[in-house]
Amino acid sequence: MRVILLGAGASKSYDASPTGQRVPIANDFFPTFFKLKAAANPWVLRDGLIHYLQLQKGVSDTDAYLAAGVDIEDIHSEIADRLASVEKEAGGISRIILSRPYNQLIFLFATTLNEIANGPVSQSHVDLAESLRPDDVVLTFNWDTLMDRAMAAAAGWAVDSGYGIKPHSVFRDGWSPPEYHHSPNKLIKLHGSVNWLTAHPIYEGEELVLTHALPAESLFVYEHATRPYATHAGRYMDGYAPLTYGYYPPNLSNVPGRSAPDGYLFVKVQPRMPWMPEGRSTKEGIPSMPLIIPPVKDKSYQFFGSLFESLWQQAGDALQACDEVVVIGYSFPRTDLKSLGLFKDAFVRRRSVPRVTIIDPSPNRPKQVFQHELGIPKSHLRVVPGPFLGAETISPLFGS
Repeated sequence: MRVILLGAGASKSYDASPTGQRVPIANDFFPTFFKLKAAANPWVLRDGLIHYLQLQKGVSDTDAYLAAGVDIEDIHSEIADRLASVEKEAGGISRIILSRPYNQLIFLFATTLNEIANGPVSQSHVDLAESLRPDDVVLTFNWDTLMDRAMAAAAGWAVDSGYGIKPHSVFRDGWSPPEYHHSPNKLIKLHGSVNWLTAHPIYEGEELVLTHALPAESLFVYEHATRPYATHAGRYMDGYAPLTYGYYPPNLSNVPGRSAPDGYLFVKVQPRMPWMPEGRSTKEGIPSMPLIIPPVKDKSYQFFGSLFESLWQQAGDALQACDEVVVIGYSFPRTDLKSLGLFKDAFVRRRSVPRVTIIDPSPNRPKQVFQHELGIPKSHLRVVPGPFLGAETISPLFGS
């Protein structure tokens, strides 16, 4: 049994996007975003982010500031820290102001990845999917759906059962319960996915809650749409490949909404801006948003109930049981202590030393982690210093 861990470097291998762009990392996110058509789409909202940069940081030309290569993780963490500091503030006005850019950044992550992935299935990921053995497990911290699509195309994998958790509903031109399907491999997405959906969060007093009334861990998975769906303000966008969608995902239907506390009413206001094109689809249901863990310092796994606890437990169990770990394009960031802790906790429980293969253009950091922090001897460590190139990289290693 092997565990294959995919980091940002694996997604960088995708070079077939009609946009001409590759999946960005933190410091080239905004320069990449501004090269996409989505950056000029008035439905792709960033007014809250612009307002934050102007008022809180004194930035006048916000687009130029962001396009210069500002680290999106730094901005998101800064906003998250400010939001945490005002969560108990009476009246909650600052919470509303700060929640807007915080949530808009989540949508910007999703729309950028969806726009880039909206093309042919990634051949390098298909090569990897075809090399998987029946008991192999794929772990990833990536939100994109490049590996998801490749596994569906090459290995008979399905979103209904392939994520290691059972979705509440799957969207295939409408919401329906997941179908019974045995996926040959698990794809465990430890930070969520752009095609995973949940409801928007709102504050009830000092508590942040979801607008649906289901258990917090309830997962909605988007697979495909071939016709318009109900979404926020009817702003459906067509022309997207499976597991990708336009800026607004489908609303959640046949789902109970959260009731307002006694003595209160929920009020929904949508201002009509003269420059904003009107949506042409319907808007019934509960507006949804991507279910991802954003790259902030204090990650809110617990907000989604037991969802991520289950995923991380499965990942740890796989790392404890596997014979080999293959790390593709993941550098073990020094600030992400939870991911390193996942490996440490799993390796402590092991009774044998696994073989480790590192595929990375800059392998020094992961090599040091495995040798000095995880105790992997040189005899069990193989390093391939270069980018992930699909079959060209995999065949000599996996014999496929």
